[in-house]
Amino acid sequence: MRATTRLLGAWLSTMALGCNLDKAPVGPRGPAFDESLAPAAPLVVHVIAPQATDPAIDRFLDDHYVWLDTTARTNHKLFVFLPGTVVGSATPQRPAQFQLVQQEAARLGYHVIGLMYVNSGGIAQACPTDPDPAACYENARLEVMDGIDRSPIVDVNAANSIDNRLTKLLEYLAAQYPDEGWSRFLAHDKPKWSQIAISGHSGGGGFAAMIAKVRVVARVVLFAAVTDSIGTQSVPWVTTHQTPSDRYYGLAHDRDSFFRPIRASWDSLGMAAFGGAVPPETSEPPYGLTHMLVTDLLPRGGFVGNNARGSVSNDANTPLNPDGTPILEDAWRYLMTARDGREDIAQRDEE
Repeated sequence: MRATTRLLGAWLSTMALGCNLDKAPVGPRGPAFDESLAPAAPLVVHVIAPQATDPAIDRFLDDHYVWLDTTARTNHKLFVFLPGTVVGSATPQRPAQFQLVQQEAARLGYHVIGLMYVNSGGIAQACPTDPDPAACYENARLEVMDGIDRSPIVDVNAANSIDNRLTKLLEYLAAQYPDEGWSRFLAHDKPKWSQIAISGHSGGGGFAAMIAKVRVVARVVLFAAVTDSIGTQSVPWVTTHQTPSDRYYGLAHDRDSFFRPIRASWDSLGMAAFGGAVPPETSEPPYGLTHMLVTDLLPRGGFVGNNARGSVSNDANTPLNPDGTPILEDAWRYLMTARDGREDIAQRDEE
């Protein structure tokens, strides 16, 4: 089981913290860590195989990515990012494909986890034609989340669930890197959801919203999500949720083929109550304090296939400035931090 730790600066130079220095192997899809995405600010990254945290995890074994900016003032929160799904593909998306968003969260003071989970495209394929599509979406997402058998279209046990993977990874990080503060996000052997900002791209955003439906989380950041739909309408499960509506933020592309159901889901989540959709490329933070950002930027690679959807957070498609920084960087920062001033004061008072 491998776990690789690196310290990244303006150039990749020294391995961090004297931990396991084995270089992640190159596989059929390329290196696990893309050195071309090296960030400007010094970040620590731990690249960890799921089975290193729990041998019972035996499916979807691409690496977790874990980030920490040792120079940033902590915001006392954990940012968990869930990669998307690829409909009709046997190859799942992986945390390695969304490093820029994860790095930006770390620079803002978050502890950051890009979590690998069971993210096949089966839900998006099977549920639209199911006799009860609403129940199909909800039961499948719940099963992937907690591993309780509810759905015939997914097969996820407790060990492979999002809940277990995140718990075991936090326990692993707390034991391996006790000085980095990962233990603060565990309580009674479970993730401390009140201190977690949950996020995801496309299908991963659907799981983020499902977690926020049944638990109170610190923040929800939806990239091209929620795509679950009945026709162009959102599904019933998004209309009720434990996490208050004012903690949901979203970014989507208006040429995403799922744009209409994504916007419908935002309305169902109550996000429209805080203002209309704002194009981040022609506006500046704080974007009128809206919770909904909608872009029309040209994706890297052009408007081909799902590039519009990927452009909001996927490293391969998100458009870049001439200096290599993401054009949507300010939008990402806003989604991750809006209203944090008041939340930080409340957190310090609690501590």
